[in-house]
Amino acid sequence: MDARGGAFAETPRLVIRPFHADDMPGLARIGADPRVASMMGTIPTPWPEAEMRLWVAKSRFRGTVGFRQAVALKEGGLIGVVGLGGAPAALAYFLDPARWGQGYATEAARAFVTACFARLPGLDVIAADHFADNPASGHVLRKLGFRPTGQGMGKSRARLEPAANIHYRLWRSTFEASP
Repeated sequence: MDARGGAFAETPRLVIRPFHADDMPGLARIGADPRVASMMGTIPTPWPEAEMRLWVAKSRFRGTVGFRQAVALKEGGLIGVVGLGGAPAALAYFLDPARWGQGYATEAARAFVTACFARLPGLDVIAADHFADNPASGHVLRKLGFRPTGQGMGKSRARLEPAANIHYRLWRSTFEASP
């Protein structure tokens, strides 16, 4: 449990929780990193502080789809973000590049999806996508049980032009039946 507000989800290494004021410098640094921003649709690089703070303010959990949570180490320190928004509900996440390749993305996304299905009873399917030049994200999604459903073109505020992306779906029944 986080001292400044209830955790949305926890794992042995991570707490997924609302954003705190002291997360803002880390969020600005991580989100505006070109390696991160270019994989996200809504984050520019650079990321103006006022825009970032509005992004956080608009993303509080209100019991429905359309929110983001901080991903922090249990011992403290923001390392990323997970969120669920759009129609259909779509998973999005990003991590500090210094934490890539350590299993944190899968751990955070699994805990977050589990909590979303538990807290949002009408949620039966979650969509996701990733840019084709980010195969690691596809690997995370497939480990969670997401299945590819097609391809398309996606936009990112940190890219000059649309780029190929791959679309996925995860059904509640599939997720709950997996170990």
